[in-house]
Parts: sequence; C-alpha cells; structure tokens
Amino acid sequence: MVSTLVFQGSRGDVEPGVALAEELVRRGRTVRVAVPPNVVDDVRRRLSSAPTVEVSACGPDTARTLASTVATREIKSCNPFRRLRAATALATEDGIRTRRDLLAVADGSDVVIGSNVGQEAALDVAERLGVPYVPVHLCPVRPTRAVSFPPLPQRVPGPVRLAGWHALDRALWHASRVTEAAHRRDLGLPPASSSVARRLRRLRTTEIQAYDPALFPTLPTEWGARRPLVGFLRPTGDPAALDPDLESWLSAGPAPVYVGFGSMTVPDGPAVVGAILDELGRRGYRVLVAGGWSGLGAAEGLRSERGPGSDAVDRVRWVDQVDHRAVLPRCAAVVHHGGAGTVAAGLGAGCPTLVCSVGADQPLWGARVTALGAGASMPVRSARGAALGHALDRVLHPDTRSRAAAIARELASPDVAVRAAADVLESATDRRIPCPD
Repeated sequence: MVSTLVFQGSRGDVEPGVALAEELVRRGRTVRVAVPPNVVDDVRRRLSSAPTVEVSACGPDTARTLASTVATREIKSCNPFRRLRAATALATEDGIRTRRDLLAVADGSDVVIGSNVGQEAALDVAERLGVPYVPVHLCPVRPTRAVSFPPLPQRVPGPVRLAGWHALDRALWHASRVTEAAHRRDLGLPPASSSVARRLRRLRTTEIQAYDPALFPTLPTEWGARRPLVGFLRPTGDPAALDPDLESWLSAGPAPVYVGFGSMTVPDGPAVVGAILDELGRRGYRVLVAGGWSGLGAAEGLRSERGPGSDAVDRVRWVDQVDHRAVLPRCAAVVHHGGAGTVAAGLGAGCPTLVCSVGADQPLWGARVTALGAGASMPVRSARGAALGHALDRVLHPDTRSRAAAIARELASPDVAVRAAADVLESATDRRIPCPD
C-alpha cells in the first residue's frame, strides 16, 4: 500500500509527519512525503534511516511566508475583517501550485494523509485521485465546547464556544470559496458546496488528533471515535548529540531557562529578547537562546551590547537550533511562541512554560498551559516590564514546576502516540472514498 503524507507549515508542523512516516515504513508501507521546499533537506536527513521514503517539495516556502507582512502584521490586526482576509490569504497561498505538486507526488497512492495546514489541497487531491483522505490535526480545529479560538475566558459557557467555532468555519468558507473554486477547477473538480470540515463530517471521515488528551480531557468524550486523541507525534529514538561546547556550558552551572521562538518572526525581536534576558538575569538564571529561522532578529546585536568579558557572556548561551529532547530535560523552564511541537517538547520534558504567542494556534496553547497550572501565557507584544516579570515569577514558582512534572507523567510517550496514530490510520484507510460535492 502506498501512503502519501503531506505536511505543510513550519518545522514543528512537519515533524509529526516525519514521525508517522517512520512508523508506516516499519509497518511495511511504501511512503511518500510532501513538505515545503525549505524543509526538504532537513526531512531527508531525518528519514535517512528509511531510504525507500520519497521526500518531495510541495507548496510555498514557509520561511518566506512566515516572514511576510501578511503573517507578521495583517493576521494580528485589531480589525477582524482584516484578520480574516489575512488568514484566508495564508491558507490559499499558491493553492494551484500546491495542488499540482501534490497531485504529482500522490499519483498512484492508496491514501492521502495530511495535517490541518493545507487540508483543502489534500482533500481536493484525494478526491481527484479517488482515494481516501485521512486528516492529522495538530491542534483542535473542529467545533467543540472544550476550547475556543481565539481563546475566551474560562467562564464562557461551552455552547458559546461551540457557536464561535461554527461562526468561524462559515466566515472562513465564505471568504475563501471563490478562490477554492478556482483551485478545484484547475484539478477538473466542480466547486465545493461547503467547507472542508462540513464535507468531512458528511463523509464520516476519521480525523486523527495528534495531541494529548491530558491537555483536553473532555474532548475524547465529546468527539468520540471519529476524532481520536492519540497523543503528540514527537520524534522517536535517541536525540541528536549536543555540540561539545554546549554540553560543557550546560554542565558548568545550574539549569538554564530555554528561550526560543522557532520559525516565528518576532515583532521587535531585539526588545523582546532583551527584556526576557534582563528579567531572567534579575532572578539569577542562566539562559539558552535558540535563534530559530529568524535568528530572533537580534542575537548579534544583543551579544555585542553585552560585550566580551561581561557576566552575561557566561550567563547567556546562543545557538541556532537544538534537539529539544537533548536540551529541555536539563532546563529549569521554557519561554517560547507556543507552537504545538514546542509545547509538546516542553511539557514532555516537565518544564514549566511561558508562552509568548505570535499568532495562529499559539494563543490556544498558551491558554491551555495556563489553565493546567503548568505556566503562563501572554502575547509576545506584551512581553515587557512588570507583566513579563509577573509571568516569569509564576512560571518559575515551585508549584508550577510540580504541576508541569505531573503533566509530563500523564502524556503518552512518543512511541505509544505514533503507534496509536498508525493503528487509527490503518483502520480508516478502507473507509469511504471522497466523492465530488
């Protein structure tokens, strides 16, 4: 059986697909993986132990997309209509090219498996090929009473949250349906009559939820077997070896606080990183800063400001990127943007967490971390002064560390989660074939 996995977005969005591909290969499946062009080489290295896996470029360069004005400014506008237009633009960027790329990769496949980023393209291609589509959601994206998007206060009743999801689905569909019709027409498909969520519900498609029920304990009962929560799909096997200099620095003093914003371009990055370093310095913590795709926009400037020979040189360590599995268990806490992959890595290591969200699903994850008592959250634009200090005090409190450690014990291990996802996939593969609307 030939399985095509299409995972769009940042490195954290793609990593679950890599973990699932490795498991499917172990089960004897022929696997093809379609990812953004800027992560193809990284994914090929990750899958080097499975040389039969074909890794192909598909869709836009996400590093460029995430650094664009639409992603860094428009999506955060106070005007809801402007935000909606920006969300639609990001979701439909290069839609025709993405579908053509994926059609070429998936031709001859028995199933298309895709994450919630780019789900419209994956479903359209599966329909064009007449094969099943199995979604893998990296966060809640279907109507639910448990959480809301954007997050609302805990006191808001469940029915209000549910209504908000339905309203968002309708709004996004109406904003994108003309563009989506053009994309489908290029594949020789008729216009769709409703959103992806509604079409999949009519098809009774199983939608794998690749995050842990420990964070959303009511969802398994609310959603049932059609949307099983299998746990976070994280890398399995041994972590990458650390650079010897970094290993020496970690061993030379107390546990540091990890600061990293992954693939995000942080607005006013130098000020944000400087504020975090200053507040942690006042509290006597060492800091490990991972620059990520954007280099935080400030690493060199902040290094030069502190200058050689200063205490900060020994207190702060700068790296481009690290294997979270090797580093985070040795950290006192984590400060990051709140992407699903980094949330999973931090909580899995038992680290109390400060989410400084930039956009997308990150406020949702920040709200969950806060509600669970495992940390705090705030928009990255507010990460300054007294608000930042209060948030760090909460994160660094012993009670928060104890709660984070307890959650780590509740999470499904990476091996268990990926096996559960593959089991669900195998049982869903023979289900209904998508039909034209």
